[in-house]
Amino acid sequence: MAATDVHAEPATAPAGPAPKVRLKARVTGESRVMTWIWNSVALAFAAVMGFPIYWMIITTFKTNKDLIAKDPTFWPSSFSFDSYTTIFDDPGFLSGLQTTVLITLGSVLLGVAVGFLAAVAVARFNFRGRNFFIVTMLVIQMVPLLAIIIPLFLVMKSANLTGTILGVVLAYLVFTIPYVIWTLRSFIVNIPAELDEAAMVDGCTKWGAFFRIILPLTLPGLITTGVYSWIQAWNEFIVANTLLSGGGKQTSMIWLTFYSTTPTRGADYGAQMAGALMVSLPVIILFVLFQKKLSAGLTAGAVKG
Repeated sequence: MAATDVHAEPATAPAGPAPKVRLKARVTGESRVMTWIWNSVALAFAAVMGFPIYWMIITTFKTNKDLIAKDPTFWPSSFSFDSYTTIFDDPGFLSGLQTTVLITLGSVLLGVAVGFLAAVAVARFNFRGRNFFIVTMLVIQMVPLLAIIIPLFLVMKSANLTGTILGVVLAYLVFTIPYVIWTLRSFIVNIPAELDEAAMVDGCTKWGAFFRIILPLTLPGLITTGVYSWIQAWNEFIVANTLLSGGGKQTSMIWLTFYSTTPTRGADYGAQMAGALMVSLPVIILFVLFQKKLSAGLTAGAVKG
């Protein structure tokens, strides 16, 4: 038997790693010149929007000579704290601030608690009139506050709640609860109902699933609605001025409004600016502290998961 010659192909060396080719990523519409232009426009816009805040703050440190000068000064010749001394010496400032804190805290806690439970019921349960209830919450937010101030005053007067902090807190729930329900409903709808069912299969009750599943996942939404409800209640003037008239109490917004119109303080611009800054400072601090939570809450309620 003749042997067959098998010619094997020569073995080739293993190929090394392919050379890296650096491709320059190109973003559509990217231009360094346009980036500088838009950044400059944004900085100019920020300067225009921030100048009133700067002017308010710097006015509180000006002396009377700088305040009544013919030509405005963008930097005080000497710093003075007389405006703040005048504000804190006024007996109505601290009492008005205390009343505002009590009213705002009460309306936010009650509004978020009641609104959160109502939002869970609307998002998780089917009942007769559910869609009508949801639409009603939206319509209530569209009604101007001036349209209901007279009926609200008559109801509170018949219940002997005018001139009291409790009456103002209950009145604030009229616009706090619908906002909380409408906002938190979108957060709760985005939480899969299967998570509740899995928790109950593992032995949780409905309340256990609520505290272990719904409440932690809705926390960003609770913070968001709580902060915005706080800002809305803190800056409110019409309802508080109407219901507290004749009761000897006033909020900080009422105090600031009447302080600026008194004959003795009407021209004291430094004290007016100091009062406006002290009244708005708690809201600014609250917003800065919860800025990240607010951003997370706004985006979490907008994406359906």
